[in-house]
Amino acid sequence: MPSSQVIAADQAQVCPGSAAALAEGVHWDPVRQRLFWVDILHPWLYWFEPASQLAGRIALQEPGCWLVGSQGPLFLLGMCRSIGWLDPDTGLVTPLDPALLSSEPAGNRLNDGGADRQGRLWFGTMDNAEQAPTGQLYRLDQRGLYCVDTGYVVSNGPVFSADGRQLFHASSASREIYRFAVSADGDLSDKQCFIRFTAEQGFPDGMALDAAGGLWVAQWQGSGICRFDANGLLTNRVTLPVSNVTNLAFAGPDLRQLYITTARVGLTAVQLQQQPLAGQLFRFAPAIPGEVVPQVLLPR
Repeated sequence: MPSSQVIAADQAQVCPGSAAALAEGVHWDPVRQRLFWVDILHPWLYWFEPASQLAGRIALQEPGCWLVGSQGPLFLLGMCRSIGWLDPDTGLVTPLDPALLSSEPAGNRLNDGGADRQGRLWFGTMDNAEQAPTGQLYRLDQRGLYCVDTGYVVSNGPVFSADGRQLFHASSASREIYRFAVSADGDLSDKQCFIRFTAEQGFPDGMALDAAGGLWVAQWQGSGICRFDANGLLTNRVTLPVSNVTNLAFAGPDLRQLYITTARVGLTAVQLQQQPLAGQLFRFAPAIPGEVVPQVLLPR
């Protein structure tokens, strides 16, 4: 039977004063031992250092959507319609080819991204008005940029199984999480609806894998996070005191802490009064540690 665990507000808030309008792209940097995330609606890079409990933010040139680590000191930063190398110590961004996404529909923006076990970058786009299925899923590697799936109103994920043979990617607007088979060359096949959220569960948002192959999913308008096993069966649910939960990442030296980003956007004045912690960063300690997140291996 699925279990449920409630996090009390005084235990969950880990970064007072860091409330974001739409926090996303949460990323653990094992070298700096810091957690980083962005606000899609404002040009800030947030950071939190668990060991010292220090927190802060750095100004960016424009709002970011996602962060992906590399083998060097820089991150790849997805912005509204472009990608660049980010120095997280200064906020300086060096853009990739500005024509990279020139064919993307005008009303679209980037939304979520991640790397696979071969160091390739995968990211999705979405209709900024959240109406039309114009979003696409892309793969970027040393050979170039490839559109590998289409038809998304809002795309989220992607994350890869430990062996790299499966990709999990969400179509948030339709409440579906797809599972694909991934070839050694990065080709996708056997697309299946792996999990379908109910209205009560909200909309699937960001995702992370634990060391047992469990898929943890943030619940937009679902007030929490939930875990599914390798067969797509719900095993755990953690309730949060906010309705809009956006993303999550395992962190810490042993990856035994699960950090969760949330949002204030879309809430009424009354809801904000009822959810004073909306937009804050939360922490939860699951029984199973996280899987190591791959890094990109793209040339700079």
